[in-house]
Amino acid sequence: MRRKRKRLPTNTHLRPLLRRSVGLFCLGLGVAGVLLPILPGWPFLLICGRMLGPRDPLLRRILAAGHHGLRRLRQADRPLLRAASIQLTPHWRRLTRLWIG
Repeated sequence: MRRKRKRLPTNTHLRPLLRRSVGLFCLGLGVAGVLLPILPGWPFLLICGRMLGPRDPLLRRILAAGHHGLRRLRQADRPLLRAASIQLTPHWRRLTRLWIG
């Protein structure tokens, strides 16, 4: 009786895994760059969006959470929060267009 050999994953199977891994790594660097003044964060966030792509569920959840957060801030009781949300909304829309492409 012949045993079936376990096949190693081919290049086509590794490519999506590699893209997602690099995208998540760039997301981590981008968040760290936004928080730390030494590391520029925006280029890593843009690379993350391009690597993950518009169909990635994690990226879609991040975009939806940002959209809902800004919507909640626009309905806040405090005028300072409402004003901040109104100023941030065009920037958020521009960032999502850059991420998704």
